[in-house]
Amino acid sequence: MAAVAGVLIYVVVPYNDAVEAPDAVIVLGGAGSERARLGIALAEEYDATLVLSSSAAHFGEQLGRRCAQSAICIMPEPENTAGEAVAVRQLMQERQWERVAVATSHFHTARARLLFRQCLGDRVAVVGAVRSEGQSVGTARWLKEVAGVPAAITFRRAC
Repeated sequence: MAAVAGVLIYVVVPYNDAVEAPDAVIVLGGAGSERARLGIALAEEYDATLVLSSSAAHFGEQLGRRCAQSAICIMPEPENTAGEAVAVRQLMQERQWERVAVATSHFHTARARLLFRQCLGDRVAVVGAVRSEGQSVGTARWLKEVAGVPAAITFRRAC
């Protein structure tokens, strides 16, 4: 029972990591434009390279960030958070980056942090964008996050 309560608290009470001078800011795919807005703001604040993953490239373009011009765009395989973590690990090795920040949705910070730390250790800070007013995170989405944490710890590890 305590383990179940711990998992629920881990998922239900998302939090942002402190961002410390990242070499790059990674915007995870999925959700809406709030992730891209947050990622662009962080990249500008820290003068970091902007990386847009899968559908985030579309939102980045709407906000004036084009692939190969003002952003690096990636299509991870598989196209999910674990695939993004693996792709970012490879980018970090290729570009010799020391630290990255990940911009995602607030409700997704716990699972994203877990998967990215499996690949990058403590070289990642995860920050969540709050959805626009009037947009709620549906029950199905929350259930996916709740179920995703134990899966990411056991049989669906990123690295």
